[in-house]
Amino acid sequence: MPSSLEPFLGPPERFRPASTQAWRHVEDWLGRDLPADYKEFVDGYGDALLCGHLFVPHPEGSDPLLKFMQEERRIFQEAYGEVRNIPSALTDAWEEIVPWAYHDWSGDVCLFFSDPENGQWRVAVAFRQCPEFLLVEESFTDFMALLLSDRRTPRGWPVREPLWQSMPDSPLM
Repeated sequence: MPSSLEPFLGPPERFRPASTQAWRHVEDWLGRDLPADYKEFVDGYGDALLCGHLFVPHPEGSDPLLKFMQEERRIFQEAYGEVRNIPSALTDAWEEIVPWAYHDWSGDVCLFFSDPENGQWRVAVAFRQCPEFLLVEESFTDFMALLLSDRRTPRGWPVREPLWQSMPDSPLM
């Protein structure tokens, strides 16, 4: 776990990491590897709610990550398919967009997409209530650090304590 997030969430020993096989199933479906810092974060803190509303699934959690990604991608593409102001960086990666978290307050979804210029993963937030997008310039870890340390959240996201809580009935606890 990147040490920059531990002061806010505590040590990452709360869960067992996902098996190599579970991560492989997810990455085989995607056709590429996920960012290492994201996988490390999910292994330490996934299957949880952050700030009271941001659901981050784990590959072996109560709503397994692969199932979550598949369902949320379908829902996202149906909901946003007719939106006119989608940034070209997202339309260029439309079929490969990867949902990685869901905000249950507003229905917003956090996405990974491949930067067409360098092939690296980038973070975006798709706002559900008024279809707009926030393209994040920072890395996954930087985005999470801003959210957890500075409480710099995307528009409309309330921050509640505790910053981290396990999903009820998580099989990982």
